[in-house]
Amino acid sequence: MKTYHLLRATLTFLTCTLSALAISINANASTVVTFDDLKGDNLLVPDGYGGIEWDNNWIYYGFEQPPYTPESIPNRIYGNYDKWNGPSSIPFYFASPVIFDGSYFAGYDFSIPVNFSLYNRGTLQATSASLIPSSTPTFLSSGYTGLVDEVRVNWNNGSTVLDNVTYHTAAVPEPTSLIGLLGLGSFGIISKFKRKQKQQVNC
Repeated sequence: MKTYHLLRATLTFLTCTLSALAISINANASTVVTFDDLKGDNLLVPDGYGGIEWDNNWIYYGFEQPPYTPESIPNRIYGNYDKWNGPSSIPFYFASPVIFDGSYFAGYDFSIPVNFSLYNRGTLQATSASLIPSSTPTFLSSGYTGLVDEVRVNWNNGSTVLDNVTYHTAAVPEPTSLIGLLGLGSFGIISKFKRKQKQQVNC
């Protein structure tokens, strides 16, 4: 009977741990905001699109216009000229903190370099490396794995476009860490059972 309880407790622990892993992996799924399902040209990106608040700062379009090459066809975005023109630091926001991976840029290669400023709760967390745009869409990584709720794109609005914004909602636990947790949990349950058995024998 005691062995049965031990096995049941061990199986319960393993089931809970594997369920937590599945939830974590699902929560970590990468989100790539392509803008390609938006209809029309030179319209504001709607707030909430792709899980992001664009705050009337960004406009999308899909017609051909070299060197403003989209990474995925047809749409890409640029800063709203009514609010931003020339050298600008244009933000977009997340409702809750995420891990921001980066996005693609294309445009004139004489433009000023592009980079990201990453914020959480109004405090600057990191600044990315810089990228000189070209007609070939190029991915610029944020270079930061912490949580952020605001990204500011530092560039020359009017000579560069942005596409395929990519972010994660949580970190995935490393497999070795999970195996260690499973092993430690099982070992703890078995050790506790053996101690109880030893105490009963000594009595």
